[in-house]
Amino acid sequence: MGGRSCSGKQHGCGLALILSDAPDGRQGGETNCSKAAKPKRFLIINADDLGYTRGINRTIAHCHLQGVVSSATLMASGNAFEDALARVKDLPGLGVGVHLALTELRPVAPPRALPGLVSGQGMLPPTPGVLFRAVLEGAISRKVLATELEWQVMKIVDKGLTPTHLDTHKHVHVLPAILESVIHVADQCGIRWIRNPFDETSVASSLLSVAGENRLALCRQYLKTRMFSIFRSRFGRLLRTAGLRSPDHFFGTMITGIWNETTIRQLVSRLPAGLNELMTHPGECDAELRLQSTRLRESREQEKEVLLAPAFRDSLQSQQIILTHYGDHAR
Repeated sequence: MGGRSCSGKQHGCGLALILSDAPDGRQGGETNCSKAAKPKRFLIINADDLGYTRGINRTIAHCHLQGVVSSATLMASGNAFEDALARVKDLPGLGVGVHLALTELRPVAPPRALPGLVSGQGMLPPTPGVLFRAVLEGAISRKVLATELEWQVMKIVDKGLTPTHLDTHKHVHVLPAILESVIHVADQCGIRWIRNPFDETSVASSLLSVAGENRLALCRQYLKTRMFSIFRSRFGRLLRTAGLRSPDHFFGTMITGIWNETTIRQLVSRLPAGLNELMTHPGECDAELRLQSTRLRESREQEKEVLLAPAFRDSLQSQQIILTHYGDHAR
């Protein structure tokens, strides 16, 4: 693909961050005499959009240093990509994956290699809807999709990072045709994990914790997650066939942009056993962000405040949640 190819298999690695006040490091101060070990609840708190703006980069780094963000996904085409690289290289405990973008931004691959995907202005499709329509109509081939995705991954690998996992901007990999290209690139680059994009956030409890316009936003986002759930079984089959993995449970799409402390506290209290992922978008609503086309502006400040609030960390500790990232589960 224009000289860009993943050479060799690569796997992330790292150490789980265990929120515990026990002097010997055991979770919640349990002793060897505990009657029965409870099923462990692991949580990846992933901050999306690393590399989008410098304010987002600063916030993600700060939240990680405060022990509440364990993972982040880097946008190879983000305006603040180089700034993000400089920061994450000083954060060895942060799992860093790739936030693959097929909408909104400029491509990483040469536009001439991307027929149908890039506009005359050199931009990727403006929305997931436009992208989906073009893919389903055959205007964008899977080879073209894979070309751009591989260029994005290799831009990050070439900078010396080993991606722990892949996810996509706006979760466009819910569409099987796009997922197949993501799987192809993951296999070529030795990346064993792909985000499970099917949200399990409780709509009933979330409705009780938000009000006004936020309730309408929650209902809209719930309907969107339900619509895409028709692809869930196929998602699982495609990953299993490829020998790839995804977390057991995923949360966050439904409450994107409408976070508050109650919503997150309820979500944490209901986490099931196994490996969970919570998608977050913390950041700074500064002049740089306001120049971008994202709808998430002031809400990024709100997410940052909730994540950094002592009550959130206390909730993780009291619920005996083990913070981790994809690289801790590489095999």
